[in-house]
Amino acid sequence: MSIEIVKFGRLSEEAKLLFGGKHVGFFSSILWYQNWVDTVLLQKNEQAIFLNYTKNQKLKLLLPVKINNSCLESLTNYYSPIYYLLSSTDIEQEACLQSFFKDLRNLPLKWDTITLRAMKQEHAIFLSKLKGAGLFSLPFFCFANWYLEVRLRSFDEYFSELPSRVRNTVTRKTKKFNKLIGTEVKIIVEGEGLEKGIKDFESVYALSWKDEESYPEFISGLMKMASKQGALRLGVAYINAVPVASQFWIVADNTAYIYKLAYDEKYKKLSIGSILTATLMRHVIDVDKVSFVDYLSGDDTYKKEWMSHRRERWGIIIFNWRTFKGCLKMINEFTRFYFKKYFL
Repeated sequence: MSIEIVKFGRLSEEAKLLFGGKHVGFFSSILWYQNWVDTVLLQKNEQAIFLNYTKNQKLKLLLPVKINNSCLESLTNYYSPIYYLLSSTDIEQEACLQSFFKDLRNLPLKWDTITLRAMKQEHAIFLSKLKGAGLFSLPFFCFANWYLEVRLRSFDEYFSELPSRVRNTVTRKTKKFNKLIGTEVKIIVEGEGLEKGIKDFESVYALSWKDEESYPEFISGLMKMASKQGALRLGVAYINAVPVASQFWIVADNTAYIYKLAYDEKYKKLSIGSILTATLMRHVIDVDKVSFVDYLSGDDTYKKEWMSHRRERWGIIIFNWRTFKGCLKMINEFTRFYFKKYFL
């Protein structure tokens, strides 16, 4: 049993197969990480490494991480809606994970903590209970995730069950929007119109309430990657050929992921965002026939109105108590954890 540190560009073919495993999805694909490395890490002069865990000469686990001083962190940031340990088997194979985390103590790389973010809650909690590895860890909340179970309904059936306020707003504002001269809504899927669609999205985003993108090339790169895979659903609403709202959705894993949305604040009273959401929702339900729609991160009120279920994404911090910084960090975090639990 051993853990090998491998750079992204030197992954073996066996390792690359884990990126397409049934236990992971679009946001753990090798193309997702390729775009992430090219447009984010290289801009920050940081490096992605992968901890390859081998048992009986067979690759069992792959952990994508980045190095921040003497701390290892999951290869995630605010662009990442979920993070997986890439595995040839189900993550709940306790014996394999016990061995993996035990071997982390002897990793040929000095580390004080390992922080993994945006995992399924049950995975983070499960990992935190692996006491046999001789490591201390704490799970922590990252963000809420609202999603919809379509349950074989048509869009009209789904729409009829939404709160009356949403239904009335969409119906009334859509009629008003369609009466305006020069209105149009496009859904760009691939190839033709993609470059213009990306520019229109960026134009709308710059006029919205959203903060400026720290790594704008990541979003455009992701759109191009999704388009090549047939996963792109880029909705743009126009008035007199001027883009006024745009939403970037990804259809993969039998799910429509609502990734980015924005509208020009001058047109806020038109509820153009709701109109575009309804248009894309109709497309992914009636045309793409998805089983789920996922609003990804955030507890925003408008997400609750369109979705049916809520779950949480959690993280875990693992402490190397054999190093001074790791031990100090462990003491601080456990003190904070128990103070919040019993005194707040």
